[in-house]
Amino acid sequence: MKNGKRGLVWGAISTASSVVLLAGSAWAQTPGAVGQPGVREERPDPRAPVAKASENYDPIGMPVGSFRLFPVLELNEVYNDNIYAVPTAQGKTGSFIQVIKPSLNLRSDWSQHMLNAFATGGFGLYAVDALNNYYDFGVGSDGRYDIAREWNVYGGASFNRRHEERGSPNTVATSTLSPNAYNQIAGNAGYFQAFNRFSVRLDGRVDNYNYLTPGLGPSSGAIFNYDRDRTEFREAARFAYEFSPGYSVWARGGVNQRQYQYSPDTSGFYHNSSGWDAVGGVQIDFGGITSIEAFAGYVQQIYVDARFTPVQAPTFGLTGYWNPRRDIRISPFVRRTVEESSLNNTSAYLSTAFGVDAHYDMFPNVLVDGHVDYAIADYNSISGSAAGNRYDQYVTFRAGFKYLPTRNFWVGPTYQYINRNSNQPNSSYDQNVIMLRLGAQL
Repeated sequence: MKNGKRGLVWGAISTASSVVLLAGSAWAQTPGAVGQPGVREERPDPRAPVAKASENYDPIGMPVGSFRLFPVLELNEVYNDNIYAVPTAQGKTGSFIQVIKPSLNLRSDWSQHMLNAFATGGFGLYAVDALNNYYDFGVGSDGRYDIAREWNVYGGASFNRRHEERGSPNTVATSTLSPNAYNQIAGNAGYFQAFNRFSVRLDGRVDNYNYLTPGLGPSSGAIFNYDRDRTEFREAARFAYEFSPGYSVWARGGVNQRQYQYSPDTSGFYHNSSGWDAVGGVQIDFGGITSIEAFAGYVQQIYVDARFTPVQAPTFGLTGYWNPRRDIRISPFVRRTVEESSLNNTSAYLSTAFGVDAHYDMFPNVLVDGHVDYAIADYNSISGSAAGNRYDQYVTFRAGFKYLPTRNFWVGPTYQYINRNSNQPNSSYDQNVIMLRLGAQL
């Protein structure tokens, strides 16, 4: 697949936390930096069309003019043995959780150009302490206009209501308040063009965050949520050269601006900042069986408030794909990003993650998934603060099984374990989550 046909997907990717956490009771893994291209994710299938169709359990959707509509409804029964993400010594609280996840995806069925729309929901109802209940949803659209074969423009926009799961890097453990809820408005636009072996990609993205609940304050070690309202801008340019089929080198430079609505905040700090990153990488594709992309460079974030030292460090990343057999896919990854912090007297944290995802089609209708990662949140704090030199390490393991008796239904269990080891007192925890999924799709 040529880069010109990948345009929209990678332009829409935003910088986010590397740590894989339980979002509600849905498993959520956040993607990497803006402008990062993808790797090929298919192995040539030599089977005859009739044989492939007989083993295809993918949803086919419903025709709507020149579009196809894919409705999905998933109902999950979850047990979380530590819903407040507190140390074992403080006494864990377990709870059953009912999770309802409807979604509608409308995709264009065109030979040229692309236009998609979506609406999703994620509603969690806790048997213990209704303060934990959450009501997430999102709506959005994205598209691509093909000017020529290797020349396109793309863009997208979305509105999302989300919440921060307890135990994530930006939360302080408490059972007295509901999880932090916020609205996110996101938009992106981009341009891609290839000139024989050379290609250029320009990306721009804006994210606005508006928090809906007051949250904890400085006396509890956090920033009031209304002091976290902000808009983030990102712009990036990527230049690539394919020196041989399947082999290319590339360089990318990006800048960002993070502007807070209230500056200074309640504690008198100015969190506005600007930053840049410059990286170079290589991408190798062995015909859909194995592909790898690796890059390295430098990242820096500078803050208006002189009390916050700049975040500056080497940056690196890797996305890989190994498809030794048609039914096995293994995807290692490495990511490093600079994330905003909600902890008092801190400006940000450097997030670094190493991990691997695995997928095995045991049978056409029996799927097994696995995930493991190790992640670090290294905080940038003012000298002498209680959160000074905070350093958290996360280990996440997840395994799931999915059985499809027909193309339209599935059922299966999933287990996830998270462990956080922090150098701050009463901040380490571990969490076991068991989920039984039941879903329907068209």
